[in-house]
Amino acid sequence: MNWLEIRSNRFFKSYRRVLLFAAAVFATLSGIFVRTLTPSPLVPPIGTGPAIVPQYDKEGALIRPKDFYTWVFVGSSIGLSYSKNSDPSGPGMFHNVYTQPEAYCEFLKTGKFPEKTMFIIDMRDSQKEVSIAKHGFTEGERMGMDVSVKDHQHFAEGWAYFNFDFNDGKFAEKAKAFPKDACFSCHSAHAASDNVFTQYYPALRKP
Repeated sequence: MNWLEIRSNRFFKSYRRVLLFAAAVFATLSGIFVRTLTPSPLVPPIGTGPAIVPQYDKEGALIRPKDFYTWVFVGSSIGLSYSKNSDPSGPGMFHNVYTQPEAYCEFLKTGKFPEKTMFIIDMRDSQKEVSIAKHGFTEGERMGMDVSVKDHQHFAEGWAYFNFDFNDGKFAEKAKAFPKDACFSCHSAHAASDNVFTQYYPALRKP
């Protein structure tokens, strides 16, 4: 092999190494670019952060959940009642419903709510002509709070339902579950998905 062939071989070997290095750099940069452009999920997947789960006292009463305004808002109603004898006059109360981000994500994926799911119904009075408003109704003072919990570890039927007493502007700090025939039976018979009235909540209804 003459000196020209030796130089040519060295040149092509060096050129090949440069090409391989450039390809590796390009692949790395492309991956970073794609990850940068990929939007983050609106809520973290289950297991990526501290779970929000129901808490109970020694007697099994549910401790009132707090800070739920940072949860996922799934829907609202006004004047909703299941009784034919309820008073139809006036708009009634606003019922704003929240659930944990983890439960919301799991339901979207599987159509079922995971264990420890909670739903909060935050009840507020309706008011009108507040500030510059001339028509319609806005939310006023808090009037009550209902909570439903999916927890087979604590309740034989899986789901349990609670109301936190509200007196003199303050909520009770804990509540006992209603008897099965008070809430569970109705939810079991009429709920659209997994004992939850998802038919009322746009964020949980199928499009």
